[in-house]
This record gives sequence, structure tokens and C-alpha cells, in this order.
Amino acid sequence: WTGPDRKGEMVVNLEWGAFDNATEVLPYTAHDNKLNRKSSNHGLQVFEKMISGLFLGEVARNAILSLVDQRLIFAGRSSEILNKSYTFDTAYMSEIVADETPDLANVKVVLEGTLDIPPTSLIDRKIVQHVCNMIGTRGVRLSAAAMSAVLLARPELLASTVSVGIDGSMYQFYPNFERNLYSVSRVFLGEDFVDNRLKLHLAKDGSGVGAAIVAMTVDRDRNR
Repeated sequence: WTGPDRKGEMVVNLEWGAFDNATEVLPYTAHDNKLNRKSSNHGLQVFEKMISGLFLGEVARNAILSLVDQRLIFAGRSSEILNKSYTFDTAYMSEIVADETPDLANVKVVLEGTLDIPPTSLIDRKIVQHVCNMIGTRGVRLSAAAMSAVLLARPELLASTVSVGIDGSMYQFYPNFERNLYSVSRVFLGEDFVDNRLKLHLAKDGSGVGAAIVAMTVDRDRNR
């Protein structure tokens, strides 16, 4: 920014959830396209639909039903609950991915007890866990890529400690999201910066808190 302010700096609301609304860049699957096509804001916020806890459960539901239709899991049977949109909450993904019991007992509870799916085999449960893990991992990687792109646009900042406030249920609840976000960021930003100077923090109500911090900083600078 080269405007008339004192510091040559400005705050930008990127609205990166709307990145690639033209659907020309991101690695969409048929399950993403189905969600986008049926959503109330079709064609908008397409990046958000690939990383947000609000939508990832529905992406997983679409993928699971695709496998059901191909008779690859559940002997081709579903349930009235699973057949309804947005009934596979992203919290179920977190619970499924976190299950380390030998027979995936927690996955069984989610599928059979919560979603009313007919009795499942261990292979069924392993496949569902793998599907949820892939969708969650993709969300982490896309989030890391977006965050890193913003930081790389200001390479001079990488010599200093940078704190990043992150809001959302995926960061707060999805298993190992923060650890994996650091791990993937090393690919883009280098091990030295990520291990020593990048600080990730949970920031509930990130937009509201961010606006308040900006207002406070501007007021402080004006009164100096």
C-alpha cells in the first residue's frame, strides 16, 4: 500500500472462502460438485466448502453414499438418516478418525447406533474411516496452502515470529489438525520458520476479535 497513511500498511479481508468460485483451480471431486450444486449458495464459497467443518461432513456423506451405490460397503444398504442431506455431522468424522480400537467400536456406534445403518463389517468400518481421514487430510493441506500463500506474499515477515489466529471446528476438534497444519506448512515455508517462528493459536470468533484488534491498534497509533 502506497497511500497517504503513516506506515504504508493496510489490513485486508481476503475472504479466501470464495477463492476459485470459477472452479478452475482447486482439486474438486464429484462429491464436492454434488455438495456445491445442491447448496443454497451454489457456486459461492467453494474453497470454504472444502475446508470448513460446516461442510466436510456432507462431503464425506456424499462419498460414503457413492460407495454404497456401488455396493462396495454395507452390502449396498443405507438408511433413511444417511440418505438425508447434512445428517453426517463433521463431528462424526472426528470421532471416526480418532477411533483406534481393534474392531473400530466407536465407528460402529456412529454408523449403526447414530445413523441407523444395518450391521457393518470391520472392512466397512475401515473404509469409512479411510474416507473420513482422506477428506480431513485434504482440508488440512488446503488450509496450510492458503495460509502459506498469504505469508509468502510478505516474505519479509518470515524473519520474525508470526502468530496466526485460527477459528473453526476443524482446528478446534478434528484429531491432530494443528499438528498436521504445522507439518504441511513446512513444505511451503521451510522447517526453520515453522519450527521456530510460526505460532498457531485458536481464535474463537476470529472475525470479531480480529476487527477489535485492528481498531485498537489504529487508535493506539493515532494517539502516539
